[in-house]
Amino acid sequence: WVGKWGGLVSEILDEDGSFFLNMGYTARQPDLPFKVIDELAEFFGVQNVIHWIKSISIPDRGFVAGHFQPISSRRYLNLCHEYVFHLTKTGSVGLDKLSIGIPYADKSNTTRWGHGRTVRDRGNVWFIPYEQKNGDMRHPAEFPSVLPETCITLHGLSKNMLVYDPFAGIGSTAVACKRLGVSSIGTEIDPHYVALANERVESA
Repeated sequence: WVGKWGGLVSEILDEDGSFFLNMGYTARQPDLPFKVIDELAEFFGVQNVIHWIKSISIPDRGFVAGHFQPISSRRYLNLCHEYVFHLTKTGSVGLDKLSIGIPYADKSNTTRWGHGRTVRDRGNVWFIPYEQKNGDMRHPAEFPSVLPETCITLHGLSKNMLVYDPFAGIGSTAVACKRLGVSSIGTEIDPHYVALANERVESA
């Protein structure tokens, strides 16, 4: 099944296009995302692996942010992140990395390296918390619209860009595209989610 839809996505993706695949996993199947990637290897190469951090704790600084669904089992740790695989056909797709850059903590870096930039590459670890309150999920695989917005911006915006979401769900990618001013289409099998997606896009 993965190979079937992967082949269809490959057929419509431009040679210089990007396919960002968000994959979660379960405590009992932590290797599931990599099995999916193996099935897609016929069509795509992995150009980047991004870690979407949903919750983070830094005990020595007393810092806790984001949230997750707790796991009560003594065998497994709470799952606080998911993968975003940046897949391409060639492995050489240029990215607009500084479009999602973060400001230098030390402002002297702006002049120290002689480039005059005020931001740097943010890397492949992205902390993006959910937009909803705990328990207010509308889809079992929901993600914040900021996640696809960041991916699309990273690829590089253009006037004739068309974004396709093969598993549109409740339309988070379409909402991101509307905010970015780019065209998008999506497919979704569940009519309830289609209706909710249309409602979200209209009000975005």
